[in-house]
Amino acid sequence: MVSEAPAHYHGHRQRLRERLDADPRALSDYELLELLLTYTLPRKDTKPIAKEMIARFGSLADALHAEPQRVAEVPGLGEGAASFWRTLRECRARSACGALAAKEKFSSPDQVRDMVCSRLGHLTKEEFWVILVDNQNRLIRFERVFKGTVDQTAAYPREILELALRHHASGLILVHNHPGGDPAPSRQDRTLTDSIARLASELGLRLLDHIIVTGQTYSSFRSLGLL
Repeated sequence: MVSEAPAHYHGHRQRLRERLDADPRALSDYELLELLLTYTLPRKDTKPIAKEMIARFGSLADALHAEPQRVAEVPGLGEGAASFWRTLRECRARSACGALAAKEKFSSPDQVRDMVCSRLGHLTKEEFWVILVDNQNRLIRFERVFKGTVDQTAAYPREILELALRHHASGLILVHNHPGGDPAPSRQDRTLTDSIARLASELGLRLLDHIIVTGQTYSSFRSLGLL
């Protein structure tokens, strides 16, 4: 009985891992992606697939943040890879939300940037979320309240404020995404924020900020002087 020779890429893959152990910075972008793909494609040569992904999406960062269904369309991948990408995305989002468990205090927009960009920045449809904090600005909840279409969401001020009262919050930060890539507040965004700020004040709640995120950047009503 003749044993099957190991695939040609096995030795290459082992050398990549040894280089990773010695100095991760020495690996090129496609080599890092190549190694990552081995966890979902253990019996395939992932080098050409990694190169194709970077060519298709533009960079390692763009490949890692690609929509799972677009990942599934890359030749050699499929629904298994799409599921793996969804898992990566959720891990990033939960890691960025670590402040929730730690009850971290928020004092600037930069502190919530990573958390909200990880959760909303990649979305292709608008969603509206609310961060609720106590009287020391410690995080109570980070919750989606509305899910909209490709370019708009319906946000109802009274429902948002009822959520804050239900969880005994002292303050809130409004968060939503702009799938088009421009984080600048629209006229509707300003009108909605003014309405919620007025109602919140009447209820003894503090509207701390309204943050709009995209895949790469964000804007803050507070930083822009709009609150």
